[in-house]
Parts: sequence; C-alpha cells; structure tokens
Amino acid sequence: MADFRLLLPDGQGIIGSLDDSGHLTFVILAGENSPIRGTEMFDLMMRAFGEKVLGICGVWRKGHQGQPSVNLDKINELTGSGVRLEEAVLRTWTVTRASRWSYSKVTIIGIPDGIPGDFRKIDVLLEKTEDST
Repeated sequence: MADFRLLLPDGQGIIGSLDDSGHLTFVILAGENSPIRGTEMFDLMMRAFGEKVLGICGVWRKGHQGQPSVNLDKINELTGSGVRLEEAVLRTWTVTRASRWSYSKVTIIGIPDGIPGDFRKIDVLLEKTEDST
C-alpha cells in the first residue's frame, strides 16, 4: 500500500491510495479559487505512482447532506436529459482525466444506486486498454 498526499493550507488538495493489487483510489477537492487546479493535482499523483497503477477506482457518492460530487453531478445532468448511463460515465471529470493517461477502459462495478437524473452512488474501474500498454 502506498499513499500520495498534496494538501494545501486552505484544506483543498488530493489524497490517493494505491493498494497492493495496483488499484488507485483518490479524493480531490479543488475549488474555483484553488491555487492548483484539480487536473494538475491528478497529474502529480499519477506521476508519483507511475507504472504501478493498474487501475483507477472511481467511488462516486452523493454526500449524506447532498454535497456536490463533480462526477455524479455530471452523470445526473446527462442522464436526466436522456443520455445513457454508460455514455454519461465517459464524460465525467475522472474518466476524461484518466483517459489522458491511457486508462480508457471503463467498467461500471455493481449496480448503481439511483435512477437517471438522480444517481446517488456509482463505482467504476478504469483500466488501460490493451493497445495502450
């Protein structure tokens, strides 16, 4: 198990954890006024772990008090307007950032909690496609 932390004085930042099987899970908070953009934080984390990352786990949840989730909010926006869930997932923040690192094979894990336009929980696994290794 290995960890990556980049925490800013204002409480924003990224924390990533790479388990022994090479699966990376992370949480990121970078508001509009963050001195470091979320994409830059993600890239720093990916560089730190390098080739050890075999998959990226997306664990997307709506907070119990309805806090925003960039990925779920995008999925709910798209599925609420008729876009299929599988297509909406491909247009999330995490998937678009991971795809730049060749993690573009997306698998929805388990059964998402919710309905189109109102998903509360979705888990995904992002892996490198066979032709990108």
